[in-house]
Amino acid sequence: MNVMRAKEIKDDPVMKDVVYNGKYVYIEDVNDETQKALVRYTKHEEGHFEVDVTNLVEK
Repeated sequence: MNVMRAKEIKDDPVMKDVVYNGKYVYIEDVNDETQKALVRYTKHEEGHFEVDVTNLVEK
């Protein structure tokens, strides 16, 4: 995924299916400078973590 698409998904009120390492995640924020996204898993209560936007896959 690219930064522009990650930002579009983050801002869209309709939930999109985004996968990181085989698990679904919510995109909480996107950093243009670092090209990283702040995400959290949808099925777990674990905290937020940062990943490279290129490692996110839209299903």
